[in-house]
Amino acid sequence: MSKSPRQMTVGTIATSLFLLGLILLPALPAAAQLNTGPGSFTVNGLDGAGGMYTPSISPFDDGLMLLSCDMSGSYRSLDNGAKWELIHHLQLHSSLLTRPAFTKNAIYWATGGQLKMSKDKALTWTPVGDAQPWKEPITHIAAIDLKAGTFLAVGTAKGLWSSADGGKTWKEAAAGKIGGMAAVPSIELVYAAVDAGGRPRILCFQHGEQLPDASAPETDGHPVLALAASMDKGGTFVALLAAVDKLGLMTRTAENKWELVSKELVNDVLMAQGQTLVAYAANRKDIFKTSDGGKSWTSIFHMDAPNANVERAWVQTLLGWGYSISPLGLGIDPRNPDVVMVSTQGDFYRSTDGGQKWFQIMDKPLGQTPGESGLRIQSTGLEVTSVWNYVFDPSDENRQYICYTDIGFARTLDKGVSWIWSAKGSPWGNTFYEIAFDPSVKGRIYAACSARHDIPHWTQTDARPNAKGGVCVSDDHGASWRVLSDRLPQLPCTSIVIDPKSTPDKLTMYVSFYEGGVYKSVDGGKTWEKKSTGLGNAGNMHCYKVRIDPKSGNLYCLITAMREGQNTFKVPGGLWKSTDGGENWTDITASAKLLWPTYFAIDPRDENVIYISAATAAGGGSQGGLYKTTDGGTTWKHILTDADLAKFCPPSYTHGMTVQLHPDNPDIIYYGGTHSLWFSKDGGGSFVPYKKFPFLNVQHVTVDPKDPKTIFVSTFGGGVWKGPAEPVNE
Repeated sequence: MSKSPRQMTVGTIATSLFLLGLILLPALPAAAQLNTGPGSFTVNGLDGAGGMYTPSISPFDDGLMLLSCDMSGSYRSLDNGAKWELIHHLQLHSSLLTRPAFTKNAIYWATGGQLKMSKDKALTWTPVGDAQPWKEPITHIAAIDLKAGTFLAVGTAKGLWSSADGGKTWKEAAAGKIGGMAAVPSIELVYAAVDAGGRPRILCFQHGEQLPDASAPETDGHPVLALAASMDKGGTFVALLAAVDKLGLMTRTAENKWELVSKELVNDVLMAQGQTLVAYAANRKDIFKTSDGGKSWTSIFHMDAPNANVERAWVQTLLGWGYSISPLGLGIDPRNPDVVMVSTQGDFYRSTDGGQKWFQIMDKPLGQTPGESGLRIQSTGLEVTSVWNYVFDPSDENRQYICYTDIGFARTLDKGVSWIWSAKGSPWGNTFYEIAFDPSVKGRIYAACSARHDIPHWTQTDARPNAKGGVCVSDDHGASWRVLSDRLPQLPCTSIVIDPKSTPDKLTMYVSFYEGGVYKSVDGGKTWEKKSTGLGNAGNMHCYKVRIDPKSGNLYCLITAMREGQNTFKVPGGLWKSTDGGENWTDITASAKLLWPTYFAIDPRDENVIYISAATAAGGGSQGGLYKTTDGGTTWKHILTDADLAKFCPPSYTHGMTVQLHPDNPDIIYYGGTHSLWFSKDGGGSFVPYKKFPFLNVQHVTVDPKDPKTIFVSTFGGGVWKGPAEPVNE
C-alpha cells in the first residue's frame, strides 16, 4: 500500500509543540469565541487530504456528527455530514486522541488532557469540574446517564478515573494504560481495559459503582487495544468484544470466559446499541464485519478491483495516494448497525447498508467546466490540510489560486465557488510554496515547488540534503505544469520573485533553495547563476524567502532555523540584504541573533522599516513573535512577544509564522502563528487578536486586491478562511 505524504508525518506532527494536546485554554465569553455574525470567517478550498479521526454520531441529536483532524481542528455537522463547521479553537481543539461520549443533555470530549463538556450540540465547550486529577492526554471517555446525575470515566496512558457526580469529584479506579472502553447506557454499564505491567484486566462499573475486576487470563498477557459492548433488545445478554494485541478478536462467552474468534489483527472495534450480532473492527488497512455475534468475520472495505465497493474520493482518483485508516478512524451510528464510517489519512467514507457499498462524504463534486480540464470540487467545510498562500490572478479576477502542502496546488475559475486540483506535471507536486506571474505573458505562472513539505515548521528545520524540488512553469493559468529548467539544483524551492523593473526580453527572477542558496536568471529562466556570496551563517543555508524592494531594487533573503538532533538550534538564521543584484550579501539581523526567523515584510514607504516574525527555539530564550527595525536593521525591537501572545491563549512560547502589511495602509499589520491571527493598525504599537478567527495556527494573510476590506487567511492544517480586514471583537 502506498503512503500519502500526510500519513508519513502523523507521528512527527505530534512532536510539533503546538499540537501536543496538553494546552489548557481559558474560557472566554461565548460571543467572543463563535464564528458567527459580524467579523466572522468562512472557509473555502479543497476538502480532505489530511488525517481525519474519531467520526462519531450522536445517539440523541438527529444529524449531529463530530470529527477531528491531526492538525488540531475539531469539527461538527448538524445535517449528517452534508456540511461541516470548525469548532472554534478557544472552545475545543486537538481532540483526535479520543472519541466523544454522549449523554442526553451533554457531550464530553477532550482538548488534549482536559475533559470538556458541551450542552449546545458541540458549539461551545467548558471544562468539566474544578479539578481534573490526571496529568496525561485523555485517550478514552465514557459517559452514562444515571437516575441521579452522570457517571464519567476517563482513561489515559497511566490510569483510569471515575466520577459518579458528573465530574465534581473523581476517584482513581486503576493504574496502568487504558486500552479500551465500552458503555451500555441502557443498563448504566461501563467496561474499561487496563494493562498494568503486562497484567490485562477488564474493569466494570454499573450504576456509578465499581464492581469486582473481571480478569482476562485468556489474553495471555497481551494488552487489550479496544472494547465494544451492547445488550440485546430483550435485555437478557450483554455482548463484549475485545481487540487484543498480537492475538486478534476475542469475545466473552456466557460462562464469562474469553474466546479467540478471529486472528485478524485489529486495533479498533465498535457495536451499535440494542443488538448483539453486528460489530465492526478495523486495522490500518481493512474493515471487518461480523453479523453473528463475532463467530465469523468478513472483510468489507475494498478500494480496488475485483471486489471494489468504494466510491473513491478525489484524493484517490487524482493523486493516487492509496489509503491508511486512521487510529480511531472507525465510526458507527449507535442506533443503527447498518451505518458505519471510516476516516483515513486523506479521505472520509460512509456506508448505510452495513458495508456493502461506501461513498465519500467529504466534498461535493461538480463535474468539469466546458473547455477547462479538471474536476471542480465544492467544499463542505472539511478543510484539513495546510496552505502557504492564497493568490489572485492579476489578469482575471475569477481565477484564484491556493498553494498547498501535500496536494500541491489548486485553482478556481469562479472566485472560489469551486476548486480544481492542479499540480499535474510538476515532479515535485507535494508542495507549492509560492507562485509568480509573468508580467508580459497572460496565463504564464512560475512556481516554487518541493517534495519536502511544511518548511519552516519544526519537523522540517533539520538538514536533509537529499530532499528534492525545483521551479515549474505553467502556460495555461496553472492547469498544467512543466519543469522550467534542468540547470537548477534539485532541492526544495521555497520562494520565487520577478524583478518588476526587468523587461520581457531580459526577464529577471530570483529563487531560493532550502539548503541551496539564491539563484538568478536574466533570461526568463533559460540560464541561472548562483548568487549566494556572503549569504547565511556557516552551517545554516536554510534559505526560505526572497523578496525585491520595488523602488530600490534591493534584494532580501530570509534564512530560517537549522535544527540539530531533537531540539538543538546552534546556528542563527536571519535576514540578508543585497544591493547589487545578489552579488554580495550582508546580514542585517546580526544584532538580533534570531535562531528561528520565519517571514518578513518591508514597509513600501520606507525600506528601512522591516518586520520579521519568529519562533521560539528550544534553548534560545523567548524569541517568538514579531520584530521591527526602523533603521534598516541596525537595531531591532521585539514588538510582540511570547508573553504578549500567551495572554490570549497558552502556551507560553510561540511559533510565529508570518507577517504581512496591508497594501493600502502599511501601518496595518497582520501577524500569525500558533496563537492564531493578530492585528495592529498603528505600525506595531499595539496588537489585538482576531477573537473570531476559529483556527489555531496561521501561515499567511492575503488582502483581496478588489476588496481591501477583505482578507484571506492561510492556515497550517485548516485551509483558507475569508473574513474582514479588521477584527470585530465583541
